Amino acid sequence: MPEPTGDMSRMTELIVATAPTRLDFAGGTLDIPPLYLFHQPAMTVNVAINLVAKVTVTRRPGRAIRLVASDQGRQLTWSSRDTIAWARQPFLEMLARLIRSLAPDTGLEIRTDCQAPAGAGTGGSSALAVAAAAALAAVGGRALDRRTLIEHAKAVETQAIRVPTGYQDYYAAAYGGAGSIEFGLIGIHRTAIADRAFLDELQQHLLLLYLGKPRFSGANNWDLFKRHMDGDRKTFAFFDALRDNALAMRDAFVQRDLAGIARLLNRDWTIRRRALPTMSSPAIDRLIHSLRRAGAIAARICGAGGGGCLALVIRPEARATLNALAETAGATVLPCIVNTRGLVVRRSKV
Repeated sequence: MPEPTGDMSRMTELIVATAPTRLDFAGGTLDIPPLYLFHQPAMTVNVAINLVAKVTVTRRPGRAIRLVASDQGRQLTWSSRDTIAWARQPFLEMLARLIRSLAPDTGLEIRTDCQAPAGAGTGGSSALAVAAAAALAAVGGRALDRRTLIEHAKAVETQAIRVPTGYQDYYAAAYGGAGSIEFGLIGIHRTAIADRAFLDELQQHLLLLYLGKPRFSGANNWDLFKRHMDGDRKTFAFFDALRDNALAMRDAFVQRDLAGIARLLNRDWTIRRRALPTMSSPAIDRLIHSLRRAGAIAARICGAGGGGCLALVIRPEARATLNALAETAGATVLPCIVNTRGLVVRRSKV
């Protein structure tokens, strides 16, 4: 056997962390504390998808830290961890805060990328926060459990965007699969609600379209939050309706009821559309109407709305027709593959 070449002692460790984004099926916005305390038993139901966020960390000589945000087309270098600073750019501020709070005081190169388009409404920034937190902790020799990663990532993203954030994106990123996330009086409990076989079946009925970058995605949620805190009765009724629909959605997943899932996804959209007309637009309404006529069974704008992604439950035999119709309307068809692995952290030598 030939002898290995090169100086093996100079090889450096490479950390690669990936985390999935998600489709929210019901109960979104109920995951924002303390709103869920007023609508017990509060629950959000989502499914992780394989538009993953990826963070790669390698050690470098010295103390300089280099950040390459590939999907943002940005590069930043700091002379050391202690000199890390940020401007008022929420995405870069989030990464800078994560580096400062978790990275070891040594030279690093950090590369980030997210397959979900900007403003998709699928929790891309939160998935990236979970992946970054895991990778930065790992390069420093720490293995944080998923609950700790979730809390750390959520806290830092809240600092960066300066509005309250919910939990569901971080749970999907950490655990993968289909989950009901129950927000109780004394904690949060996630339950897997579908096996691989049913998720494979569901996947055949899913279509995900990107409609373009929306307005700031936190605006609609922030408006709801303020109205709730002000005691608005209609807003309380809105959240009660979301809760009831989420409980029914959880049951539909457990019962493997595709027709029920589609019906409840439509109901979630109707509830939101009525309370927040800015979640949609005349162009989005026309597109949804056309897609329904061509074989879509259910449709809902992802996240806080106003653009981003449109998730649909469809008849599989209508997929080609729906794809063509969407592309003609200017939408981009995105891959929609269920991710059951959740957060994955790998180590290697380079």
